[in-house]
Amino acid sequence: MFTLDDFKKTVEQQLIHNHDKSLFYELANGKMVINPSRETIQLIVQKAQEISKFIEDTKVVGTYQQLLQFIADQSMNLFVEVNQYLDFNSENYDRLQNIYKDLFESICVLGDQKEITQIELDHLFSNHYKKLQAFLLESNGAEILKKYKESPVLFKVECAEYTPEFQLKLLKINLDTIKQPVLDIGCGPQAHLVHFLRKNGIQAFGMDRNVNPCDHLLKMNWLECAFKSNNWGTVISHMAFSNHFTHHHLKVDGNFESYAHKYMEILHSLKLGGSFIYAPGLPFIEELLIESNKSFAVDANDYSTNVIRLS
Repeated sequence: MFTLDDFKKTVEQQLIHNHDKSLFYELANGKMVINPSRETIQLIVQKAQEISKFIEDTKVVGTYQQLLQFIADQSMNLFVEVNQYLDFNSENYDRLQNIYKDLFESICVLGDQKEITQIELDHLFSNHYKKLQAFLLESNGAEILKKYKESPVLFKVECAEYTPEFQLKLLKINLDTIKQPVLDIGCGPQAHLVHFLRKNGIQAFGMDRNVNPCDHLLKMNWLECAFKSNNWGTVISHMAFSNHFTHHHLKVDGNFESYAHKYMEILHSLKLGGSFIYAPGLPFIEELLIESNKSFAVDANDYSTNVIRLS
């Protein structure tokens, strides 16, 4: 009997199998370097009917959507782990779930057959991988993905979490004078700084697309967050929002305008006297802010920037 634990183990094993392989690299014979593992192939061949029944049963008991969410979450996390500048919104997330829904339905069709051929398996996974390629190209554009066609081995643009003490020092934040409440944009999966601030009696909250949500941590893409006016005493973003803003500013097909609008929305979410403190700096927009908007004061140094709301 194929179970939920079997399903999760299979998904995780398959992701591990392909974790260092490029989805966009093709071999000399035209085949992709990414492929199903031997264990996955054997499982489908030997237990296709059981897998099909498991999937159909989840539809009956109402857990089918949870399966789609689980595998979409695993894939999203892997994409972002490989390249932190890959950007996905809620519509992208829904589409990714639909891609896996198509895969599940195709496996169910195979489960109704008496025999499964290698040609059918090759087609099943080749079609699935091509859908994932199209998904990444349509959600993020060709420019950021072109290097992945050059090598079968993935190169990574990783994101690290720093100690709270290091972040506070770099951002020049004094716990005795920090204006509350505090929001850490791109707080990281562990939300180290948020937890540190809360342990020190500071009303702090975090936002990140990979964090486990709770009453003070929000799992969200910051471009999809509606920042309310006059809401925050301090907004912090270390190696997160401004890194991505700069990336889109320099990127040929970047989403620069959305980041510029969100930057101003964050500034207006500050209370009077509140600060948006971030690193690295954003000189290309800070200069415009200084010239055109007297409601904010910009204090920039070599490592970070503090934008203070004056009126």
